[in-house]
Amino acid sequence: MATGASQPTSLSLWDAISRIASEEGVLLFDLDLPGGGEGGHAGILRVYITREKGSGEPSVVEPSDVETGDSDGDEVFPKRTGVSFEDCTRVCKRILDVDEQEGLIPEGCLLEVSSPGINRRLRRAEHFRGAVGERVRLKFREPSGSYRVATGILSVMEGDTVSLEAEGQRELLRVSLNDIKDARVDFKF
Repeated sequence: MATGASQPTSLSLWDAISRIASEEGVLLFDLDLPGGGEGGHAGILRVYITREKGSGEPSVVEPSDVETGDSDGDEVFPKRTGVSFEDCTRVCKRILDVDEQEGLIPEGCLLEVSSPGINRRLRRAEHFRGAVGERVRLKFREPSGSYRVATGILSVMEGDTVSLEAEGQRELLRVSLNDIKDARVDFKF
């Protein structure tokens, strides 16, 4: 890490890593920033990368593979992606190279670059838009303030609200992103 460099903000870190990922032919899916430990920023900076389907590179294709689109121009992550070990290695090396020059990674952090996985976490609006049509598990706050867990098909993402066709309940749940505590794709093997 460059000495004397100021620590990047999470937004500048996102922008820098997103640029690096794009230059390497992949997309930045998500970041897990390290928790503050004793002495500052101890922990692991986790970088999750994905690949847009049809990019000419090998991809993992699964039965639920469908294309998604978004009419308002917001970024939508593809349904099925696949990154290779080589993709992760290239992105990791590039991040480390930039870190030497610009002090990108908080001091004392380890760097991990991987795929978000088949049961990927959904946090950002574009994650939910990319998961429409897939089976997901949501933990969300109900109007009463208690939490509920539901699994089903994510049928619609409109604005900041998702619609879930809950399994075994014959119920369409509409949940605001602000009320979701945890969400993951729940691929049924």
